[in-house]
Amino acid sequence: MNRLLDQNDLQTKSAHKMPSPPLRRALLQSALIGALLGLVAPMQGTPWFATPLIIIACISVTLAIYKAGARTQSIIHFMSDLPKATRFLLVAFFVTSIFALELRFDFVPNKYGFLELLIPVAFFAVFFNVTGGLFCAALTIAYAFQALAPPRFAPVLEPAVSHTGALLAFTGAAIASAVFFAQQAQHLRQQARSELDALTQSLRSASQLVQGEAAHFALRFKTLILPACAIILIYTFVWASFATLSTGGGLHGDSLEAYAWGREFSFGYYKHPPFWSWVAGAWFAVFPKTNFSFWFLSELNGAIGLAGAWALIGRFANRRMQVLGVLLLMLTPFYQFNAQRFNANTILLSIWPWTLYFFVRSLEMRRVSHALICGVLAGMALLSKYYGAILVATCFFGALAHPSRKDYFRSAAPYVSTAAAFLMFLPHLLWLVRDGFQPLFYLADRIDKADRAIANQYFQFILGNAGFFILPAAVLALARWRGGAASTRPQISKVHGASFLQVLAFAPFVLTLVAGTVGHTALGIPFAVAILSLVPPLLVVWINPSLDLASRYARRTAGGILVACALAAPVLPWLYLRFDQKQYSLPRDEAADFGIALWKQETGLPLRTVSGERDFATATTFRSRDKVSEFNAFNFRWSPWVTKQSLHDGGLLAICRSADENCNDKAKLYTGAGAKVVEQSLQRQIWTATGLPLNMTFYIIPPGAISNK
Repeated sequence: MNRLLDQNDLQTKSAHKMPSPPLRRALLQSALIGALLGLVAPMQGTPWFATPLIIIACISVTLAIYKAGARTQSIIHFMSDLPKATRFLLVAFFVTSIFALELRFDFVPNKYGFLELLIPVAFFAVFFNVTGGLFCAALTIAYAFQALAPPRFAPVLEPAVSHTGALLAFTGAAIASAVFFAQQAQHLRQQARSELDALTQSLRSASQLVQGEAAHFALRFKTLILPACAIILIYTFVWASFATLSTGGGLHGDSLEAYAWGREFSFGYYKHPPFWSWVAGAWFAVFPKTNFSFWFLSELNGAIGLAGAWALIGRFANRRMQVLGVLLLMLTPFYQFNAQRFNANTILLSIWPWTLYFFVRSLEMRRVSHALICGVLAGMALLSKYYGAILVATCFFGALAHPSRKDYFRSAAPYVSTAAAFLMFLPHLLWLVRDGFQPLFYLADRIDKADRAIANQYFQFILGNAGFFILPAAVLALARWRGGAASTRPQISKVHGASFLQVLAFAPFVLTLVAGTVGHTALGIPFAVAILSLVPPLLVVWINPSLDLASRYARRTAGGILVACALAAPVLPWLYLRFDQKQYSLPRDEAADFGIALWKQETGLPLRTVSGERDFATATTFRSRDKVSEFNAFNFRWSPWVTKQSLHDGGLLAICRSADENCNDKAKLYTGAGAKVVEQSLQRQIWTATGLPLNMTFYIIPPGAISNK
């Protein structure tokens, strides 16, 4: 018996000495990936002897992870069980963060610095098997070619990298990501009837179909659409009233710019696509030109976004989760405070969730109508800001992650959506070609910032947007603490699969980080105001509170915020001006009103064109009762609706700060005989609080007094 026990002990010890099959497999995968990167390393200016070093580094990381013990093994098993799309998002996020750290701390002092980038590759090779490691390697190579290309890190990548090489690297990364998504597909249902059969059946029963649809629409209108519209209008009125009171009536410069451009219809403007300006122009073609009317438009845009989030969450969860999800979104600042600034970012509040909603419906039903609406909305997003490409990419990757992707791509739906989006964007594309790609040059001036600045904004983007969900998460955690875990864990619809929901929820965030780092572009936190509408249901599933208690706490918190805002709104302008004079002292409206009155006094004619600093010029276009065009920064190319002849016939009002030499020098170029220059000190005043005085210069140039210089 003792001999048998000794033999068992010897077998156990020998088993511990020999690598287990999973370890041998992981070591082999690490060696293969190390060899792959070793072949790429010389292309980065690294000597050939780096290849064995890379292989050794990958194997060492693998052994270190395995030696960490049973806890690490459980983590490996947990990550291996994650959906493919989730692994992709984690890989992309962590690899991009590694490069952001490169930019922040300048970890690459010489041409051997490429070796340190192998750590995440080996890490993901072990935790996510060879597929994850290969995708990570492809993404790392793409960054090495593009994000770190000379002259940014010339000591690292001494040879010049051709556009062809960068394109091939990105193509490899795209193929790897597609394989990463498409592996191990599962079909949930049989392919639906063909479009032709459905159309034939519809034609055979046309009268019954029309009658049934009419009755169904009447019922939905009475029970759903009418109450929803009433809720949206009440929400909009309440928050528009708050915006009017809390800002002292002053509109944001971006909103004024939207109006100034929107009244001059064009298929493009010098720094942005046109759709958001079209919306403002169409709105004021119908509604009165008042501050409250503009606030109503801004908050209506946010309310429509909440309605879209409601509809979108409903494709994945039941009604109770819908209600809770929307309440949690109301605890973020996106749909009421950020919405006040009507610009190319906030217009996506309404477009983004509805695009995803009709995309999900087109995946479910594969109807041409759903696909067409999805494509039109995606085109609107692209026409509002080129950031809309992230929305299109999210839909593409979401389709790859969906269990029914083969049925979807075999149907007409994705191609109808693509064609509709392209046709929507085509007029602007033709304008770009004809006008010389002005918005792209504007974008180019705002990229390629200093490496440390790019990295700082990268991490600020992550922390800032995570911070927006602290209050919703705290409400859910409080409900979990006070009421315990839900008796039945909240369920997400299994029809679409976990990967699909996670891609729609988090891929926009990760893709934004990737695009910002690759493009070396500073990321602004407002970029994300529209992209996080699917985060609340996932928070509910993770925290697992009682839904009834969580909904009660969320309603009370949202109501408390509303009451607090209502009480504080009248005094907020005074507080802003009293305690933050430097930021809130700009006398935008005061300068516009003074300039308009001065023009009327000196000329007695309608004001037709205004120029000078943007804040004062756009405010003048909005506050004047005349139909005024903005002559943007005295630049005819930026303002094609203004010509030398129109200036000669209508005259020009220019408003500059006295200390702004550039603005004053340009204004003097148009000042001829008969013009008048007036200097005036202006300041904001709200109750007993006064802003800092600002010396302003007004140029009154009547018709015929434009200089020919």
